[in-house]
Amino acid sequence: MEAFAPPFQTATKTCQQSFNNAKHRNLLHPQRNRTAYRRRRVLSLSAEKPNSSREDAKQLQPSRKTRGFLLWGPPGSGKSTICEALSHTHGLVHISTGSLLRAHVLYETELGVKARPFVKQGVPVPDDIVIPMVLERLRHVDCIRRGFLLDGFPRNVDQLNALNRAGFHYRIAFMLHATRDTLERRIRYRRLDPETDILYNLKLRPADSQEVLERLVILDKDRAANVPELFASYGRATAELFELLSPRSVRIDADRAFDDVLEDISSHVERTGVRRMHKKPRSKTRVAPLVATPPDSLGRANAVREHQTGDRPASAAAAMRTMKTATQSEVQESIRSGKKSPITLIRCDGYMCEREGVADSHIAFRGAATEQVMLVWSSRPRTVLLLVKKDPDLMSSVIEAARYLLEVENMKVIVEPQVQTQALANGLFLDSFVSSEALHQKVDFVICLGGDGLILHVSTLFRTAVPPVISFNLGSLGFLTPFQFEDFRTEIAEVLKGNCNLSLRMRLTCGIIRQGYVEHEFQVLNEVVVDRGASPYLSNLDCFCDGKYITTVQADGIIMSTPTGSTAYSMSAGGSMVHPSVPAILFTPICPHSLSFRPIVFPDSAQLRIEISEDARSHAWASFDGKSRQQLRRGDGLLVEMNLFPVPTINKTDHTGDWFQSLDRAFNFNSRAMQKPLPRKRLLRPPVKGNGTLQKTKKREAKEGKEEVLYLDPKDPVNTPLEGSEDKTSGMK
Repeated sequence: MEAFAPPFQTATKTCQQSFNNAKHRNLLHPQRNRTAYRRRRVLSLSAEKPNSSREDAKQLQPSRKTRGFLLWGPPGSGKSTICEALSHTHGLVHISTGSLLRAHVLYETELGVKARPFVKQGVPVPDDIVIPMVLERLRHVDCIRRGFLLDGFPRNVDQLNALNRAGFHYRIAFMLHATRDTLERRIRYRRLDPETDILYNLKLRPADSQEVLERLVILDKDRAANVPELFASYGRATAELFELLSPRSVRIDADRAFDDVLEDISSHVERTGVRRMHKKPRSKTRVAPLVATPPDSLGRANAVREHQTGDRPASAAAAMRTMKTATQSEVQESIRSGKKSPITLIRCDGYMCEREGVADSHIAFRGAATEQVMLVWSSRPRTVLLLVKKDPDLMSSVIEAARYLLEVENMKVIVEPQVQTQALANGLFLDSFVSSEALHQKVDFVICLGGDGLILHVSTLFRTAVPPVISFNLGSLGFLTPFQFEDFRTEIAEVLKGNCNLSLRMRLTCGIIRQGYVEHEFQVLNEVVVDRGASPYLSNLDCFCDGKYITTVQADGIIMSTPTGSTAYSMSAGGSMVHPSVPAILFTPICPHSLSFRPIVFPDSAQLRIEISEDARSHAWASFDGKSRQQLRRGDGLLVEMNLFPVPTINKTDHTGDWFQSLDRAFNFNSRAMQKPLPRKRLLRPPVKGNGTLQKTKKREAKEGKEEVLYLDPKDPVNTPLEGSEDKTSGMK
């Protein structure tokens, strides 16, 4: 049995989901959030009342050149997944009716107040609410210029007519078709992540970490008893609409594999003039087992090949082969003249080797390993990425910061997609991104409003080069956030002028090796942890450095951290605190079953590999900056090495001053009551003649508990006459 094709979005999030998610965040509790709603500035997003008159949020009129597409199909046909993929590959604006409803309900806009009773009851929202809401979103600049992809709209004839009257003419309506058995099987394994509102399929699109897998929930509408009604309501809503969309529709067989379906739709989209922005992910990288990984296998740049010319060979052996060997006559001449034998050093940093001549054969350091770095703009920055922690109470701070950057500093502000939706509900249009792969090419610097966890999030957004980051403390600990939000305008103005100090915080690139392949790669700023998880047995981990066996760790786990992460989990496990500018990798055991196992510090050029021993009693688990938890089975490995691209954080003073101020503020570093000084001893001149008075005075003062009296030796040249007294000691014996 084949299904028809969809207007009403079921594969994404429904109205009932919006209510459940809002309830999960305590946002719909009438008494708990009444004050918060009063404080929150909310502007209507209705089509009759435009939300802002600013140029950045202006609404454009649609034209025939606007590229619009409709994607509809039965429940379980994969609309949500396909829309997300097309938005990433072709840059189309994905407009989900469910996402817009959630934003309006959460921020209690004029439309949100009207839609809330229907959302609470789990029934379809009337057209007089949905139509103005969708048309308002379609009139924004990004939809007009980049094109749009409607998911869940229209779902009836009235909505389609309203879309046409407003001038939003779609190019193609993609009609997804699949058999009833296929759809029911997909719905059976469909799960929702309540924290991110992302749908997963336990069979076709499983979660990539154990942390996400454990919090997945099944929707009420996806339960077996409710599936027949789900298909029946879909058929009633789309029967008439099916005939109206047929002239400009393309039938897509959704029974095939996801990649085939996506490629089929992409080919039709590209025929209309929409260009592909991103290609498919790269293929796996081959890693030879039990040997060091090739330099470029974990994202290393082709530094070795780029420096093979001139006097920078690719390896130490190659460098030695290119050296000029001295002849026998030159050696004899050196002996006769008494000169030292010339020396050439081959410096290898793990990425490339460099030959260096030594003047007069005197080996010395070329300079400090790390120095203070200062940032100077060659031209005024124009684009800023504004990140904020997930906290509805911080939305007012985001709006304040964004308005200052837009209206005062005339900058382009980019935010994450969920923040863009919330900003729209507050009457402010901000740019967003569909993929973080190209962010490093257009973002001049990053502003973080939150805590230390937001700095870790920046590291995950930028896999390669990271722009300078300035952090304002709106979190809990704030070890990495030296700036206060009260000084936001002043500090941003100083950053835009330049001449600010930076800390180049080292990152680690971690790759999970399975059957000789690097399957997953992660960038960490703090640490990567390999532990025993829920197993009652000790971890059995074979450790290698640059391909050489070091030891086998029998402990609860092992921590490999950066200097930035030395004040996090590693410090709690007994590791040393390391200055963030020190180039090193910390190797700290977690509760080792050995009295002689102490933390180790490796150079930043070291390449570490952890393997789960085949004799281990249980598997192990790896977590990266406390997230993306992955299971490591027997025989699997973890490759850890320095990332070429650090995270440059802007200092308030300098890299040392900020670090010690953070230690003092966050950890009360070396906080102790000062030791009291010893009591001062009073010096007295002895009397001129020894008549026994001194002995009596000493006994009397000792009996009365007075302080000790010192008697000076008149022969000591240090003892000078007391001020205001006469020296009469010259005749004393």
